[in-house]
Amino acid sequence: MRYILLLFITTYLLHANIVIVTNKDSNINSLSKESIKSIYLAKINKINNITIEPLLCKNEKLCEKFVNKILNKSMSQYNSYWTRLVFKGKKAISRKFNNDEIVKKLNNLNTIAFIEKKDLKENWKVIYEAD
Repeated sequence: MRYILLLFITTYLLHANIVIVTNKDSNINSLSKESIKSIYLAKINKINNITIEPLLCKNEKLCEKFVNKILNKSMSQYNSYWTRLVFKGKKAISRKFNNDEIVKKLNNLNTIAFIEKKDLKENWKVIYEAD
């Protein structure tokens, strides 16, 4: 019985829904997966003349799920990609935030972050939900 319960919990945690959120007053109402990939890979920072600030979280498991599921990369591919951008002087290293910092930062308009759906706050709106 314990094994079944453990298997169920593990499966639930592995398949937790990832959502991309922003401030509920933001002009961003939805983003495509391709747009999110372009934003988080620093290929673009504006959509419809709105400058978007993407936030990264310190939660390694959630970050890995996001990178795998949304960016379609392994963590080593993602880290290598960013190492090349930094080495070439094209981008600075992105800062990672803890949950409390993300909550505060999402008070700013047009800031986006990836979270687990269960952590959704009422002053945020979902602009993308992973399958």
